[in-house]
Amino acid sequence: MEKKGLKFYLIIILIKVMIKVMKLFGKNATNLPGVVALKLCPDILNQLEKPKTIIAITGTNGKTTVSNMIANALKHNGYSFINNSFGGNIETGIISILIDESNFLGKIKYNLAILEIDERSSNRIFPYIKPDFLVCTNISRDSFKRNAHTEFISDILNKYIPKETKLILNGDDLISSYLAPGNARICFGVGWEESESPITNNIIKDIVVCPVCDSPLEYDFMRYNHIGRAKCEKCDFGTLPIEYDVIKRDYINNTLQIKTPNGIEEYKLVGENITDSYNAVATVAILREFGLNKEQVSSAFDNMEIIKTRFNSENINDKELIINLAKGQNPIACSRTCDFVRSHTGRKAVIMILEDFYDAKTTTENIAWIHETDFEFLNQEDITQIIVGGKRSSDYIVRLLMAGIPKEKIKCCTVETDTPSFLDVNSVDKIFILYDLFNVVALDSIKEQVKKKILDGGRI
Repeated sequence: MEKKGLKFYLIIILIKVMIKVMKLFGKNATNLPGVVALKLCPDILNQLEKPKTIIAITGTNGKTTVSNMIANALKHNGYSFINNSFGGNIETGIISILIDESNFLGKIKYNLAILEIDERSSNRIFPYIKPDFLVCTNISRDSFKRNAHTEFISDILNKYIPKETKLILNGDDLISSYLAPGNARICFGVGWEESESPITNNIIKDIVVCPVCDSPLEYDFMRYNHIGRAKCEKCDFGTLPIEYDVIKRDYINNTLQIKTPNGIEEYKLVGENITDSYNAVATVAILREFGLNKEQVSSAFDNMEIIKTRFNSENINDKELIINLAKGQNPIACSRTCDFVRSHTGRKAVIMILEDFYDAKTTTENIAWIHETDFEFLNQEDITQIIVGGKRSSDYIVRLLMAGIPKEKIKCCTVETDTPSFLDVNSVDKIFILYDLFNVVALDSIKEQVKKKILDGGRI
């Protein structure tokens, strides 16, 4: 590392003052300070001091939830650390948090960091940030504009993951579990249960042939999209050994049983979606590999809940209002949410605001993701209303009709916050609001309108 000059220290002082001022005005100061620092000194990430131990989390879906679960567990057990929980998982965000958590001489305040890292940005981060552990939740098809195809992302990760990093990988994902084959690794997964269907009816399956010999893969089960366990009949490619394997999900007693290298361990079940189980076992795996014992991890799980900005449910006048992040422009995440809706009992209405807030001015995003999302999962008799808001309303009408959903069930409007006006609350038991990650302003308005409509007996 180069010797730091006066310019480095002046930048540290400037950025720290900038962060402080932004926070005084109620801003999180996650990316802009890093943008300024990077412009002033393109080598700033290399020069910044890093914590002694770094746990990094990446992947297409679930990385924020897993990052928060790891942070909550370590905080519960008395650890102090750097954590970019307020966002900023690209290089400018990492720069911001490192400067914010350093003193005016650039000395880092903590020996431990838990960093969520955007998989697309790893080529600009891993040359300077060398994680001791890297959790990869999964690699799935994502926004065409941001992440292109799974092979594109896995190639970036394969090239830039540091050789000394120990990998904690989703063993049920044949794409991410084979990342950086020369690195030490352990795998986590969720075993198939007899109550499940062994084959998915998702549109998207990102790996169906062996990448070694091009033969068709034989899946023991395919839980959703390409997530499952498989083997090639012609070569030795297939699901790797699963060191941390969920063997039972008990929704009655709210427990999760996991086969680990130390035997069977039981933890609180955090969330009822299958993706919640994957997030949980990933968290258990990294915490145990990091060095926490079973009692420390279990105690942390007992106090853990899904972050309410991702999922929330409340009962109002015998109606259940369920808020669920759907991540628009991401066909896999959105399909999982649609599957979650259809798994619920009772008569249901669905409000969807899936357009990316930052893309709204131009709406240039390739809309192919709408046709890759499994809206067919919403073609259920007990789903009586589907209301979609946004500039793409006509595209959603076409897609929902293509999914076989009767036209009389569908309502669309160009203004997202107008969606509650079409809702008939008296004919349903549950109301789902599915929203894009950056659409929280519209979400808050819709949520309050729906609550008022329920309390007023259907009037708005």
